[in-house]
Amino acid sequence: MNTAPNTINPVPVMTIVQRRVVIKGRFFHGTPNDNKFFLITYKLVQENSDFSNDNNDPDYHLNYDHEYLYPYNTLYYYIRCKLLSHSTIEDLLNGENFDINSRNNETSLSPQQRLNLEGSLFLRLYFLLTKETDEILM
Repeated sequence: MNTAPNTINPVPVMTIVQRRVVIKGRFFHGTPNDNKFFLITYKLVQENSDFSNDNNDPDYHLNYDHEYLYPYNTLYYYIRCKLLSHSTIEDLLNGENFDINSRNNETSLSPQQRLNLEGSLFLRLYFLLTKETDEILM
């Protein structure tokens, strides 16, 4: 006869997910396949948002090399990618003043480079946006 007490592992009855919606942000990103570096900006697409006239955004006046919509759960984010030249990166790392738009970019991105960029950003954006999610098990 077994006299050991029965151990019961508690099983969560429900999961509550609280999301803090990220409105906008920016980060630098390097593509692994072609050694290009980008300034990436993202902004939540809202029902009444007007991307054509956002003078309060310091990144608004940049000349972006690629723009697309990123789906996240039931939301969409407007993603803009600015290719940075090597001299711009050097100035940035050395803390020198420069204007990103004054630099001559390399040739425009090919369709394959755009696809590679979106693919390399897919998981990074997902983890960045889910970082603000709290999951509570009960």
